[in-house]
Amino acid sequence: MTEFGYHAAALAARRLPVWLSDPIAACLADLYVATHPGKAREVNRRLERLWGEAGVAGASGASWLPPGARPGANPGARPGARQTYRAFAEALRDFLASTGAADGRSPRVRLERDAALHLEAARASGASTVVVSGHFGPWELALQWLASEVGPVDALAAPHRCGAVERFFRAHRAAHGVRTLGGERPAAAAIERLRTGGWIAVLADRSRRSHGSPSSGRSPAAVAAGLVPIDTAPLLLARRGHAQVLAGVSWRDPDGAIAIRFHAPFTLAPARGGLDPAQAARTLQGFFDAHVRAHPTQWFDWNR
Repeated sequence: MTEFGYHAAALAARRLPVWLSDPIAACLADLYVATHPGKAREVNRRLERLWGEAGVAGASGASWLPPGARPGANPGARPGARQTYRAFAEALRDFLASTGAADGRSPRVRLERDAALHLEAARASGASTVVVSGHFGPWELALQWLASEVGPVDALAAPHRCGAVERFFRAHRAAHGVRTLGGERPAAAAIERLRTGGWIAVLADRSRRSHGSPSSGRSPAAVAAGLVPIDTAPLLLARRGHAQVLAGVSWRDPDGAIAIRFHAPFTLAPARGGLDPAQAARTLQGFFDAHVRAHPTQWFDWNR
């Protein structure tokens, strides 16, 4: 989509009532799935892996099943690429509508009790913080909410291939207290920000090797260990910036609210009670994998 397309979509998202923009977003998502069968198959393969794991769990006596799946259900009835792209369309619609939205238009945010305690612990420590997440649910709105709670947040994100579109997204984030780090050395800027007590947000479910990542890319051990490919660059960023790590995930509940969960904050200073890099990678892996298993159609892994 071009810059003009994003501006037009943002205008429509702000002006149209939700009861009208919801079916429009769903129709556009369905059209994309129909016209991009290869991409839809990739999403379905990833979901089938989850359904397969659910079958193994059921055989072992566990009660967990992915949302929408019933014991013995026809695989064709399970949520698939269409539901995933619809969830993505809703998340994009809400992000585009967020700037200039009237009071009451923004989705509610629901924070679990433990998540609230983990966020308060991170904030009360006064330490610089690397917020690590992935392309989970309405991650852009969740980041906007976080900035409203803790103050300005800098995002270390891979730039869009179109400069005009990248400027559009930067301006949209900045309107809600989220500055996108850029320049030729964004990782260096992030480390400098951390050393002055700042908060940096990074998505760890893809490699940023070609965009100034402070590491050499994904850890092969971490990738092989679970569902979500983990880029260990944010962990190295936290260690070099003497920062704590706050892992977070977001999803949209059936009532439209944005739900957010945080893991307990940790540091990469084993001598002072923190985790070593391998332990930290396993912690992220377990946290993200559990989230994807619980909300499989709200992981937009094609963005990696």
